[in-house]
Amino acid sequence: MTKRISIASNTASWDEASIDTIETNQAKKNKPRSKLVEAIAVLLLARPMRASEIAQVVGKPTRYISSYLSYWKTRGLFEYDNGFWILTPQGEEFARNILEREMNSRVAQYAALARQILVSTQEENIHQAINSKKQAPPSPVSGQLQSFIASFTNNSDNKRQKKRPRKLCVRAIIEDLELEEDERIVMEALMEHYLKWNMTYTYLDQLEKQLEADRTWLFMVLRSLQAKGLIYIYNDRRLGTRIGLSKNTKKYLALCN
Repeated sequence: MTKRISIASNTASWDEASIDTIETNQAKKNKPRSKLVEAIAVLLLARPMRASEIAQVVGKPTRYISSYLSYWKTRGLFEYDNGFWILTPQGEEFARNILEREMNSRVAQYAALARQILVSTQEENIHQAINSKKQAPPSPVSGQLQSFIASFTNNSDNKRQKKRPRKLCVRAIIEDLELEEDERIVMEALMEHYLKWNMTYTYLDQLEKQLEADRTWLFMVLRSLQAKGLIYIYNDRRLGTRIGLSKNTKKYLALCN
């Protein structure tokens, strides 16, 4: 008697689990995957429409749309009421999810466009700076670095004078440059890499990871530093984009050794 109750209990439990699995699988089968049903759902979110109106908007034959609507009516998305097709509560939720997804995608596209505009503007400014470089007077950056070098080289006994500690010397170079805040952050990271590894170059992905920076922002700042003659950017097909200190910057660093 006891065994029979136990077996019956297990059977009942198994049946409930099976029913849940079947219902879950059925729900997955009924889940819309067609772009056409998504388009129709979004249309009906605006207002009830006749099959012929929907067909005109989506560019399909009315008969095809009518059969399509009937198919998804049996799956709980649409209802037919007095000549018009409308959304069920399930269909309305489905349509709003589609709308939210598309809006988020559109926002991402506009954000990418905004970043592209910033980069394009920065590149245009760089071109203007390069084109006017021959006519322009010496830049504050160049003048200040020359002054910095002079403080080391003008003394005839320079070789015998006591040198600054390397780290302080590098910091002095950065301080003597007229850099924007973003430029300073990136330049300090490059100098830190130089002090730690004694290497005058790194790669874009490494620098991006070091600063935990957005690549678009980082590349824009690097272009600005390149325009000032402080770094170079080289695209290595095998290893990626290399960021290195320019020849002029290496000359300044040589004074710190």
